[in-house]
Amino acid sequence: MKRTSMLCALAATLAIVIGGPPAVAQTGKPGIERMYVLYCGDIALTDMGRFSPGLSGPGDLSSTCYLIKHAQGWLLWDTGVGDVVADKPEGQKSPAGVWFNKKKLATQLAELGLKPSDIRYLALSHSHNDHIGNVDLFPQATLLLQKAEFDWPSPLGVPRFKKEQPVKTVEGDHDVFGDGSVMLISTPGHSPGHQCLLVKLPKTGAMLLSGDAVHTKANWDNRRAPIQNFNHPQSLTALDRMATVLKQHNAVLWIAHEKSEVPQRKYAPEYYE
Repeated sequence: MKRTSMLCALAATLAIVIGGPPAVAQTGKPGIERMYVLYCGDIALTDMGRFSPGLSGPGDLSSTCYLIKHAQGWLLWDTGVGDVVADKPEGQKSPAGVWFNKKKLATQLAELGLKPSDIRYLALSHSHNDHIGNVDLFPQATLLLQKAEFDWPSPLGVPRFKKEQPVKTVEGDHDVFGDGSVMLISTPGHSPGHQCLLVKLPKTGAMLLSGDAVHTKANWDNRRAPIQNFNHPQSLTALDRMATVLKQHNAVLWIAHEKSEVPQRKYAPEYYE
């Protein structure tokens, strides 16, 4: 009788120990907590049509970065126009126009109580200078890039990133934290390894961050892409892929360069949950 009671107790204990963890795992609660929108510069274009076919004359683009807090660490999506430009009141000339920076990225992080060394991942849409202007602020952070982008040499024929920088290259879509809350979405065309970022927040819901797969709302509405993109046909295919992702995940599209979206966003220190 005593032996039977002991066996029953042991069986009950094993049921708790063995049965408990799978139930928790099946819950699949994402570790993502919040996302901050960061100002990352302004671009005054001499010819808006270069980036938004069908338009002409001068125009303006915003530059936006996004900071995500996850239980596994901080992730920064793009790094924007370099902080060095903030020290140039007249801005910095580029082939397309003039870059401006009214507030340094490092300052915005400090206002959130963060240091560059707190950032675990730098997920980059692509390697054009207005998106990687502050990569050197984060020498310890791991770059998350498509392999095609990382292998793409600069116009000078040299690597686009320092060899000391930690990097994780992927080929295709990639679940950053393994819980489906932050996904790299492969969208080549603007550059060889361009990617978008799908973010699923607990309260706000899902959004797809465009990078330069889409520069303006007009491009998206009319399914257009700049003719000077690395691969124009691929750029148009990327738009179709994005539309599919938006539908599959009931997500909304956030266009980082679309000036009209700036007043619609809550910028840090406010955040989205």
